[in-house]
Amino acid sequence: MSRMKPRTLFSLVLVVVVLAVAAYLMLRPGKPAAVKTGIQWPETPNVLLIGLDTVRADHVCNTEQSGVLTPHMEALARDGIRFERCISTAPWTLPSFASIFTGRMPYHHGAIGGDYQRLGEDQTTIAEYFDEAGYNTVGFMGVPYLTETYGMTQGYNADIGLPQQLQKIDRATSITSLSLEYLKRFHDKPFYMLTHYYDPHAPYTPPPPYDTIYYFDRDARAPGEPIVDTIMASHTLLDDSKQSGMYDWLEGVTDWGYPTAQYAAEVTYTDEHVGRLLTGLKEMGLYDDMLIVLTADHGEHLMDHNIFFTHYLPYQETIHVPLIIKLPGNRGAGRVIADPVSTLDILPTVLDVAGLDAPDDLEGHNLAAALLGRAEIGLRALLAEQGSAPDRFCKVLIEYPWKLMYFRERDEERYALYRLDSDPYERLDLSAHEPGILEELTTKFWTKFDRERPVTADGKAMPASLSEAEKRRLQTLGYVD
Repeated sequence: MSRMKPRTLFSLVLVVVVLAVAAYLMLRPGKPAAVKTGIQWPETPNVLLIGLDTVRADHVCNTEQSGVLTPHMEALARDGIRFERCISTAPWTLPSFASIFTGRMPYHHGAIGGDYQRLGEDQTTIAEYFDEAGYNTVGFMGVPYLTETYGMTQGYNADIGLPQQLQKIDRATSITSLSLEYLKRFHDKPFYMLTHYYDPHAPYTPPPPYDTIYYFDRDARAPGEPIVDTIMASHTLLDDSKQSGMYDWLEGVTDWGYPTAQYAAEVTYTDEHVGRLLTGLKEMGLYDDMLIVLTADHGEHLMDHNIFFTHYLPYQETIHVPLIIKLPGNRGAGRVIADPVSTLDILPTVLDVAGLDAPDDLEGHNLAAALLGRAEIGLRALLAEQGSAPDRFCKVLIEYPWKLMYFRERDEERYALYRLDSDPYERLDLSAHEPGILEELTTKFWTKFDRERPVTADGKAMPASLSEAEKRRLQTLGYVD
């Protein structure tokens, strides 16, 4: 066999070295997420996270079926990518937004309510990633659970002399005004901003003219049986909720169509403010090159599963939420993705598009390549959970089209099994009819959750320090912890 020439040998060694270095750069820990996809994004895009409170997925971009008008969110979807099946990690604000901010399940970030009300300093939030990258970071929110009291403002660095938390019922007007005022004054530097609209949360009190957009020529308090009497007699309502005043806004109402119509009106009212915000971005010349994400923390029980005008258990009406992502340059505009995703996926995806480093231990998936049709998302197990007491909680595993729910109530436990493609509102429990599927999903379920430590991974209690007035306000909103 002939010997290899020195020049040929050198060339071969050089090729091997180059390939090895390239492999190292691709696989090293802490690599920029953009390297994973190979997609070239604009440098330091401005980022806006529009967080909707208490908005069901079936009330957004779904006018033909729901009758609810959301033209501005639909316009955003035409400029972006809309996900038909996005699952939140929890059916209420604190754990859900903490998961969006950290890319971790409630079990792991620990902000789940009860004795575990604060997001720990050991958790890294989306605002902290952008703060470290030199962005201005700010959040405007209308609910206490997103404030410093609960550890949810970690990473905000903007000192702008404007209030960030509001107490007015007509929150959307102020939230929109503050967000636009901030952008007018500080958009000369890359920014990350959270704009949070709380209005769809109960009590449903849309301002005129929205209060009559879906409810007109009717008398909500006509002679008849008060609906509050039925609500208070319900066995699905916790006893402490019955004493909290959370249903005082329905006093004297006899028409069950009234609260559902007013909830829809709140969604449309919020949509109007989303439109005002986006119009402001366009007028300032910011919109086209921005990364904009619109999602909700959870949905709402609108009498579904005999639960009234709140968000208590992780049925689909409370964890199926809207998700729209508008990329810089409106790339991928108009795409609709049917594969199920999680709100956990928002953080790694946003970091990729912004070109920032993403830790390898995030629980969400990077959707950046899928946004442009360069990769399939595929089916995977999605998780949700509710409860801050080890003897009272509910956890969920979705492996589409199947959904497994596990309930623990004191010393009793039970499973429920639903097929979401044919039963999207979970009317028929198939646990007794599909024993094979039930066994398979139950086995997978207990690889995801710890039966002995079902609440938090570390179990460190972190209660928030609240005044009596703050406690009463949260109680009247249905948060009885």
